[in-house]
Amino acid sequence: MFTALQFSQLLAAAWSGPAACHFATISHYVAPEGYTKTQYTASFHIGQACHMGQSECPFAAVTAAVQAFAAAQPAPSLLAAIVVAHAAQVMAAAAGTLAGVPVRRPGFSYRCQRHRCARFRRRFFPARYV
Repeated sequence: MFTALQFSQLLAAAWSGPAACHFATISHYVAPEGYTKTQYTASFHIGQACHMGQSECPFAAVTAAVQAFAAAQPAPSLLAAIVVAHAAQVMAAAAGTLAGVPVRRPGFSYRCQRHRCARFRRRFFPARYV
């Protein structure tokens, strides 16, 4: 589903807490009989602690790693709540983008194109024709 670079970018975007580094690994297994399996592994390293998640789905692997971090925090942890909420927003946005959902907030290029078209319309089609 993802390349290694795309999976690493998804993992970096989903994380908002303190981390020294993160690792994103994709493992492909192909048996001689034709059985295939892909395993996604996401891990965050904070000090000597490693919070890791594995799954056949890249979104589930990232979510499992974030949940592992949240579970390791003391019970009323604001940091854990922020990290989980941020990861959920990033996962929803990435899944929506892959599914073809239109962008909620258009970016810079869209705004430039919109303003360019507005100038074009005003220049060639005066207000009395629009």
